Amino acid sequence: MHRGVVGRKVATVAGYRYSKALAAKNFIWDEALLDAWLTAPAKLAPGTAMGFRVADATDRKDIIAYLAANSPAKPSASR
Repeated sequence: MHRGVVGRKVATVAGYRYSKALAAKNFIWDEALLDAWLTAPAKLAPGTAMGFRVADATDRKDIIAYLAANSPAKPSASR
């Protein structure tokens, strides 16, 4: 479910049950939003079912780097 998350619109994986709070959001996952989400999901989407947080900034950075590496490449601005 997480493969390809960077650059994907929030709550759009078919067949996954998202909380109403997250499904109501309208943004594209990027590194900054993922960091905010992993830091405090309820702050980004009050009422979310996500209760897991990653307190350590280095751990969050590593998780986000992994997710970015497993997401489609972003188009280059120079193209």
